[in-house]
Amino acid sequence: MEDYYDIDSILAEDQKVKCVFQDEVPGLSWLEGGYDDVLRARSKVDLPFWLAREIIDHPEGVVPLDLETPEFFGAKVRNGLRAEATMVDLPKLCPQFFRFGIHFLHLVDDASLSKVLAQAFKARLQTTMDHAQSGGNKDFTDYLSRLDETERELYKAGLESCSSLHQWNNQSLGRIRSASEMVLKRKYGQ
Repeated sequence: MEDYYDIDSILAEDQKVKCVFQDEVPGLSWLEGGYDDVLRARSKVDLPFWLAREIIDHPEGVVPLDLETPEFFGAKVRNGLRAEATMVDLPKLCPQFFRFGIHFLHLVDDASLSKVLAQAFKARLQTTMDHAQSGGNKDFTDYLSRLDETERELYKAGLESCSSLHQWNNQSLGRIRSASEMVLKRKYGQ
């Protein structure tokens, strides 16, 4: 379970999802802009994911609700991710694409989606780290614009790691002393 105060998790769970209420539900007509007191059966309502999850996970389970798979997890996007994962512009689909995918898959059993997301993430991560290892010297703005927020954070971490390694290799972070030098220093106070 993610940290309750994690802003990235909060933003991911704010994604709207289509929900289909199976039965009439008293007191929820306002969700679809109705004025009467009852939300009709088979009503489709766009709800933030966090609210849909709370309704589904309600301890009494009194509201039968089905989640529809968002379009950005549909067949067209899945095929694009299978064909060339690095070319799919994820922020246009969902800024928190992979993080939302994790939350969504906790509620919905979709082995195909899980497999596609895992393979796409691995492929994209490899390319992202390749770009980070180049030190950001080249113009990768087109590629970077297609990264979701999780990937952007990983790219930044890769850049920082590469920079630290480069500094260490150039001995600008300090010199590592050999064991014999350390013994001599202790013994003779050098």
